[in-house]
Amino acid sequence: MRCLPAAPCSPAGAREPMRRARRRGYRELLIVLGIFTFGHYIAAAFWAVYLSGDLGLSPAFIASLYAIGFFAAALGSMAFTVASSVPATPAMVAGIGCLAATELALGLLEGPPLYLLFSVLFGTSIPLFFLPWNVLLAAETRAADRGARFGGINLAFALATVGAPFVGGLVAASFGFRGLFLLSAIALAGSAAVTSAFARRGERVRFGWNLREFRSGTTAAFLAQGGIEGILSTAIPLTAFAFVQGKVELGALFALFALTGGVFAFGLGRISDRIQRRRRFIALGVAMSLPIVLAVGLAPTLPVFALANGALAATLAIAPMFVIVIATDRMAGQMGPLMATREVLLNLSRGVATVGILIAYATGLPVQFAILLVAILLPLELLAS
Repeated sequence: MRCLPAAPCSPAGAREPMRRARRRGYRELLIVLGIFTFGHYIAAAFWAVYLSGDLGLSPAFIASLYAIGFFAAALGSMAFTVASSVPATPAMVAGIGCLAATELALGLLEGPPLYLLFSVLFGTSIPLFFLPWNVLLAAETRAADRGARFGGINLAFALATVGAPFVGGLVAASFGFRGLFLLSAIALAGSAAVTSAFARRGERVRFGWNLREFRSGTTAAFLAQGGIEGILSTAIPLTAFAFVQGKVELGALFALFALTGGVFAFGLGRISDRIQRRRRFIALGVAMSLPIVLAVGLAPTLPVFALANGALAATLAIAPMFVIVIATDRMAGQMGPLMATREVLLNLSRGVATVGILIAYATGLPVQFAILLVAILLPLELLAS
């Protein structure tokens, strides 16, 4: 639920390189991501479950909340494209703060105030944190190591989330979901402190809008990726909740999803750096994911659903990772416009996809069957160029 070397004062995302001594490094950025992800994911895996089970909201209404959030993220990303430059660390800390406020709203509020704050704060946090972080991270890569370093993002995410949902399930079983959300807010406050500790004074990122250089194929690939993420962010938790409702068991099930994929993506990234044939790995990821998506969408029992989701976690991130690697190879001097334009496309598509789930559910389509829509979107990632 991804998100990516000259004058010391040059902003990240500018065409000229910047001396590494003036910037936080790749490892520090992964540490920031890992701590942020753990603090976020101990609770985020249970958002849809809480809204459905404890508050009694319908899947269609939950999808609408996510859709509003994703559209808010798209608007926020578009706002970044018109900014001349943005201070990197304050923006990331503000994004973490919005997410912590989302957890506080879930823990303390009910009714319309909760629904409004949940959607707006969650959506706003996405561009505030991930746009500066993605630009800084991409600026730390070169053609010779880009695949492995982007694969390292998936590995860091897997390591950060491997135990987070299980811990979240234990906390929820002992103190309730509201206690879990308050704990997540505290953990995110710690993440903000770590992010500030790694700050570089005066570090700024420059964005922009550059859809023309994306080309139609890469644009379609990013739209497909966003659609897939929009579908799964709602459908997977609600489907899991239909199979099992115990908080600890749910946490263990979500943790299983995070166990696979990180090492696989990192290894494939290293291979792609050696042979420089990135598109082959997009095809590999799509080919491996298609039958697994069908298994998830049609799983009749909890063991089948759990095993299929574990396999999907190992394969689904492969194609999107190499789509962004290809785009970064081609637009290496324009990290800011690349990441900002990508974020707009991803969040617009996420929002449209969740609206699609809302419509499908209103027509009687079971939430689990909505997962099958992913199989339609996956082949579009092959169009990246």
